[in-house]
Amino acid sequence: MARVFVWNCNLPRLPSSWREQLRDLGTYISGALFTLGWWVFIDGLVMSRSTTAVNFGFEDWLPGLLCTLGMIITNSIDLTLLRDDGFGYSSGGLAGKAKLTLFIGIALLAGGVAGSVAILAIKYIVPQVDTGVMYIGVTNVVQTLCLLMASVVLWFVHNSEHDNNYNFVLN
Repeated sequence: MARVFVWNCNLPRLPSSWREQLRDLGTYISGALFTLGWWVFIDGLVMSRSTTAVNFGFEDWLPGLLCTLGMIITNSIDLTLLRDDGFGYSSGGLAGKAKLTLFIGIALLAGGVAGSVAILAIKYIVPQVDTGVMYIGVTNVVQTLCLLMASVVLWFVHNSEHDNNYNFVLN
C-alpha cells in the first residue's frame, strides 16, 4: 500500500538536559490539568448540593470517569509499539493490538467529552435552568476538556524523547 505524506515536521534538536526538563515540565502541566479538571467537577458537585433545581446523578460522573479511564489506557501505550507497517488487528501482531488499545483509549476520551456536552445540553440548556445552576453543567464539560488536554500533553512529552521527527501519514 502506498503511503501519502501529509506533513513532515522536523522538531528542533534540544540538548538532552533540556529534553529531560521539558519532559518533567510537561508531566507537571499534565498533572495540573488533571487536578484542575477534577477540582472543578467537585466544585460543581458541592455547589449542586446547595441547589434543588437539578439533581447531580451518576450520568454526571460518567464522562469524567470515561475520560480518566481513556487517559490511563492512552498513556499506557508506547509509541515504539505503533511503528509497524502492518495495518489492522490481525496483520500487525503486537503493533495491531497496541493500535486497537490506543483506539479504545481515544474513543473513551472522545466519548467522555461528547457525553459531557450532551449532558450539558439535555439537562441544563434545554430546560433553561438558572445561570447559577448552569455552572454545574459547565463544570462537567470543563472537567472532560481538562482531562483530554492532560492526556494529550502527557502523550507528547513521554513519547517525543525517542525521535525528533514526526511524520503524519495517511495510509
